[in-house]
This record gives sequence, C-alpha cells and structure tokens, in this order.
Amino acid sequence: MDQFVVSARKYRPATFDTVVGQEAVTETLKNAIRSNHLASAFLFTGPRGVGKTTCARILARTINCENLGEDLVACGQCAPCKTFEEGHSLNIFELDAASNNSVDDIRNLILQVSIAPQVGTKKVYIIDEVHMLSSAAFNAFLKTLEEPPSYAIFILATTEKHKILPTILSRCQVFDFRRIMISDISKHLAGIAQKEGIEADAQALHVIAQKADGGLRDALSIFDQLVSFCGNRLTYQDVVKNLNVLDHEHYFRITDSIIRGDIPAVLVEYNTILQQGFDGHLFVAGLGRHFRDLLVSQDPRTLPLLEVGEDLTARYGDQAQRVDRELLVRGLDRLAQCDSQYKASKEPRLLVELTLVQLCRINAAEDTSAQKKSPDVSVAAPAAPKPVIAAEPSAPIPPAARPVVAQTQPVAPAVVREPVTSDYTPKRRLAGQVSIKSTVAEAAVEAAPVVLESDNGTGMPASSKEVNPALLLKVWRDYALAQKQRKRDSLHATLMAREPEVIGPGRIAFPIVNAVQENYMRDEKPELLGYLRRQMDDMGLELEVRKEEVSVKPRFTALDKFKLMAEKNPALLKLREELDLDLG
Repeated sequence: MDQFVVSARKYRPATFDTVVGQEAVTETLKNAIRSNHLASAFLFTGPRGVGKTTCARILARTINCENLGEDLVACGQCAPCKTFEEGHSLNIFELDAASNNSVDDIRNLILQVSIAPQVGTKKVYIIDEVHMLSSAAFNAFLKTLEEPPSYAIFILATTEKHKILPTILSRCQVFDFRRIMISDISKHLAGIAQKEGIEADAQALHVIAQKADGGLRDALSIFDQLVSFCGNRLTYQDVVKNLNVLDHEHYFRITDSIIRGDIPAVLVEYNTILQQGFDGHLFVAGLGRHFRDLLVSQDPRTLPLLEVGEDLTARYGDQAQRVDRELLVRGLDRLAQCDSQYKASKEPRLLVELTLVQLCRINAAEDTSAQKKSPDVSVAAPAAPKPVIAAEPSAPIPPAARPVVAQTQPVAPAVVREPVTSDYTPKRRLAGQVSIKSTVAEAAVEAAPVVLESDNGTGMPASSKEVNPALLLKVWRDYALAQKQRKRDSLHATLMAREPEVIGPGRIAFPIVNAVQENYMRDEKPELLGYLRRQMDDMGLELEVRKEEVSVKPRFTALDKFKLMAEKNPALLKLREELDLDLG
C-alpha cells in the first residue's frame, strides 16, 4: 500500500501564484525580489492555516534559486532547488520556537548565522511560533536581528503578534495575513476534488469552507476526513451528517412558521432538531445567523455580505421579501438574550421554547396593532355634511343640564390636604420655654407625595391590561441585580430601596426620597422601561416617579425634657432655682 499524504501537504503551494487568498502579501514580496529591496527580517502574522510558513518557504526557495526567471518561479533544477526539495538544504534553516525557546537555543542560532553560505548567496532562517521565545531569548536575539550579516535573512512566523516584544517588531517588516474568504476556499477545494477524481457538490464544499473559519489547512483536513467517510461522491447531506451541522432547511421552516405566528409548528420543529441530537445552543446561534442573512438579503447594497452558496441566494431573497424587517431586528435581539442566558439557565430547553414563542407573538402583535391603526373605511362611508341652519337664540342651559364631555385621558385625582386639627391647647409658659407638644404636632403633618414624571419613555400609550404585581416585582429585581453586576451599586441601591406599585392598567409608580435618587431615575428611566416592556410581553407601561418628603422628628435634649415636665408641674422651676441646677 502506498503511503497516504494528506492534502494539506500534497497540495501545498510551491510558488507565489498558487498561494490562496493572500494576494497583497505575495505581490509585495515579488516586487521586493524584482527590485532587490529585500529586508533582513520579516514577521508573518495571522490566524492558523492561512499560509504564513508556506510563504516563508517559497520566499526562501525563490531567493536561493540560481536560475530564477522573469515570472519569479524557481527552476527546480539547480543545486539549491534540489536540496530544498529533498529536505536537506544548507541555506534554509527552520527552527520551532515552541520547543527551542531558551537562551542557549538562540545562541546556537547566532553561531550558525556567523558562518557564510557555502552554496548560493543567502541563508534564510525561518523561526515558527516565535511568540513562544522567552524574554531572555528575545533580548539575546535583538542585536543579531538588528545588524545581521549581509547574507542572512530572518523570517519570523506567529499567530499571536501581541506577545512579541515591541523591540522585535520595530526591527521587522510586518506582514498581516488575513483569513481566507469562503469563496476562495470553495474554489480551491473544487480544484483538488477534480484532480483526485472526486465528485463533490458545490453546496457541500461551501459547508466545509464555512466550518474551516478562514483556515485553508483546516478545510483540507476536513475534506480528507469527509472523503474517507463518503468515498468518491461528496454530497451535502453526508457533509451535514458528518460535521454535526444543522441543515438550513430547519431554519427556513421555522422562519416560515414564525411569519405565520404558528407556535405549535415551531415547537414541533425544535423538538425534531433536539431528537436528531443537536444542541439547543447551536440551534440558537444558527437561527441568529439565519435572521442576519435574511436581514442583509433585503437590500441590494448588503447582498455582498451574504456568505452562502449560489443556490441558496435566491431562496434567501424570496423569504426575505416575506418577512418584516422589524421582526428580524427584534428577533435578533431576543436570540442574543437567549444566547447569553443559555449556559446559566437550569431549563435551557424551556428558555429556547419561550424565545420561539415570543418570536411568533412579535409578528402577531404587529399585525394586531396595524389593524387597530388602519380601520376599514369600506364598512360605512362618511355621511355628507349637513347644511348649517341658524338656530334661534334660546335661554342659557343650566349647568346641571349641560352635556358632560368624556375625557380621553384619565385625570389624576387632586390631592386635598385637610386642615390639621389638634385638641392641644398651649398653657402659659415662662419666657424662653419651648413646648414639645406643639413642636411634635407641627412636625406630624407629612407633605403629600410630589409626582416628578409620568411618562413611559417610549412614545407608546399605556396598556389597558392589568399589570401582574408579582411579575413586575421579579422583573424589577432582576434589572436591579443586573445593574449590580455592572458595578452600578448606587443605582442598584436606589432600585432596591422601595418596591414599584401598580396604580392602574399599564401604570406603575416608584417612590423616591432625595435628589440623588431623582437623578438616577431620570437617567435610567428609558432603559428601565424598555427592559420592563420586553420582559412583560411588550406591554405598554407608564412609570411615575414620585418624590416623597420625609418628616424628621425633632431630637429631645435634656433641657427640652425638663421644660416639658415643668409645664405639667411648675414647682420644678422653683426647685431648679433653689438648687441652682444646670441642665445643659
């Protein structure tokens, strides 16, 4: 049996023109070779599997070729090219910094640099995963990297640029490798499939490219795995089954049910997905991506953002025309909340099902509100205006017989303060005496609460539904706890100081006692109302922030107590004078 070579090695690019998806980098390197403006140190950085080490090897082989043509393709016949292909080149050295990251390893490298090349004109040192070098090794490498011999070129490769010392970065030409586009990966896989004699569906290759997440090496590894599973026929269904990817047909069916507001159909479809062994969190993320793709399909300017196969583009466009944009935007918001709460939830399935029910009710609520705003004018045509006939003057209508005009908005009852009555009669007191009873009677009257604001902050009228006090209190405390987790302790204390009160259909009130709480509630009110509306099934709420005046009872001193007792027993005054008592 012949030894199997994985596709990532078998089809590794050998020239700059065959590198996939890195045109900016390859063109810059080719121009530098043509103009003989090669730097002494390069840093190739980017995600895994995008061609950093491959470009480093192509660059090293190209500059060492003795018969380089105008197209900058190595001849493959000269001694440097042959030794490179055989794997024992004397001018190209590769060092894995992940396992050779000490100062001694760098010192050995510096000793090799001091030896001039025996064949060719350049010695190239490729250091992979250079971010794994220790700080001492980096510092030992600085001087050689800044002033190397004329024949030495260093190519550093890393996936974590932020871990490299700034002194190293300043001595290198930095090339940022980008993630490879899905279309480029699909095209490259199609070419390999044709060379290997494998019949592959375009949609199947597109799923592989999406799963690779911008890394060509990952895509080739997945391709080899699927070929082992499927044989010479690579279909979409086999790819979805092997990669544990949820079929897009589920998302299309669920979205159609959401548009119709069909809650049972949505729950049955989600149950089918769970029975197939898929995770609910994966489903939530996938439905969010589906809504995002529908949103970008509604406008021709955002169509380039749609990263799906050509056969799915028309289907996305058809469903995007049947779904309202407001449903997609609010649906994405609900799905984002479900995604963030999924891992912390004790009933994740119930959480997802509740989210799906809310998505169905969003569309139904919008249809109901639209019907209320646009009444049917075909039922009764407006009557023609009647001619105005001047009436004879008549006696004025008494107030009792005048028609009562119904008010469109409820008027808050006026707060009437009753006069304070007290049976306390002040007695005759000596000069300088203060009556504690009169002070207490005057301070006992508390001012009525002052309503600062009465607005729902959303421009929507208050709902006619009754507010559930228990649900309101739970949602209110959840919001206050979220503010505490955001390190907003003062706002959390303000919200937890008192409890909100239900004062009518769609109307709640919250009491405050000082100006600090007033400022907090004024700034937080729009966001608080929006959260309450979302959590309470889109109920239109109106919030009244009431400022209450707190009466402070006077503090009784020893002198006040003596005066109070002296009012009841004047003999105490004479006793005080005779004994010369000091009550201060």
